[in-house]
This record gives sequence, C-alpha cells and structure tokens, in this order.
Amino acid sequence: MLSGPPSLRTAVSQTAVFIVVACRRLTGVTRSAVWVMWRVLRRFAHSFRSLCVTVYDRVGAFLSGPVRQFVVGPFRVALLGQHRDVSLLVTLLSPVLALGTAWLVGSTVGYHTLTAWVRGTWFGTDPSLAIFLAIGGLLVIGAISAAVNSGLLPTSVLVSAPVFGAGVTRYGTTVTYSWGSDVVSLPEAVGVASLLAVGFGIPIALCGFVLGRALCYVISVYGGRSGPPSTVENA
Repeated sequence: MLSGPPSLRTAVSQTAVFIVVACRRLTGVTRSAVWVMWRVLRRFAHSFRSLCVTVYDRVGAFLSGPVRQFVVGPFRVALLGQHRDVSLLVTLLSPVLALGTAWLVGSTVGYHTLTAWVRGTWFGTDPSLAIFLAIGGLLVIGAISAAVNSGLLPTSVLVSAPVFGAGVTRYGTTVTYSWGSDVVSLPEAVGVASLLAVGFGIPIALCGFVLGRALCYVISVYGGRSGPPSTVENA
C-alpha cells in the first residue's frame, strides 16, 4: 500500500496503468510489424527464388544451344587446335626450341651483341639482317602451326619459345646501370626473358596465326576451283 496524500496515490496508480497499457500496445504494434515484415520478406524471397530459377533455366538453355556449340566447336579449335596430339607435340617441342635458341645465341653472338642488333634494328640506327630473318622465321613457324593445327595457344607458345631462349642468355652477363654494374642472376634472367617472350613473341605469334589462317582460307576457297572441269560440265 502506498502512503501519502490521496492525490499522489492516484497519480502513481494512473501512471502505472498508463505504462502498462503503453507497453501492451507497443508490444502488439511491434508484433504486428514483425509479422508484416516477415510476410513481405517471405514473398520477396519466393519471388527472388522464382526469378533466379527462371534466369538459370533460360541461361542454361541459351548456353546449351549456340553458345555451347561455338565454345566446343570453332572457339576450341581456334584456341587449342584441331588435333590434341599435334597441340601436345607443339607444346612439348617449345622447351627444346627455347634451349636450342639459348645455346645457339650463347655460343655464337652472345647476349650483348644480340641486344645491340635488336636496338639498332628497333631504332633504325643500325638495322641487322639477322633480326629481320629471325622475325621472318618466327612468322613462318607461326603460320605453319596455324595452318596445320589452328591453335592460337600452341602457336603462341611455339613462337615465343625462341624469344624466351634468347632472353635467357642474359644470365651471367654483366649489366651496367646508372648506379653501377651488376651480374645478372638466374631469376632476373628468367623474368626478363618472360617479358620479352610476352612483349615480342606473342605479337609475332598473332601475326603468324592470322597469316596462316588467311592462307589456309585462300587455299581452301580457290584451291577447289583450280581443278579440271568435270564431265558433267563438259556435257
């Protein structure tokens, strides 16, 4: 029992009743809001799931049609080649070609002479016939690989291998920088050779690939028309 004036007891009782009623109403409103939000979220989740299923089915149907035929057909042939055995042989031949180029450059002209030739040919101050012949040989290799197998990746690896091998001859040489001289280590030589293979070998491989496929197309188009006329046409 509360002691004190009747007016104070009445005020406290009314305040307590008001707080209880307010808490009940707030609880009811919160419960209703949570229920409505839960229903909205369920509807949204159901709609989103239906949309995902529809998109997945349509994308699957699209990819299983012309796109899949293109990926497993012309795109695969252009990227990996027509024959897996030939592509594998070309890939395995590339390290041998890189080692042979490294041995040839290292035992004949050397890295410094090679860089002088490349620099003179690039800037036009002292063009070297050997560099032009090397580029022409790489183009021929790329064109033959593209015409025979039509694989961009094997062709790129095959053409870039000699460039990589020539760049590896940088290993063990003394290079002079602005801050002094330094002997090239094996990781540095491999890194520079990789950059040279990507920067010079890949563009040459692309040119050779386009040239080989173009020649193959021309031969396939005009080669069939060069034969003698058939007996039906003569009749």
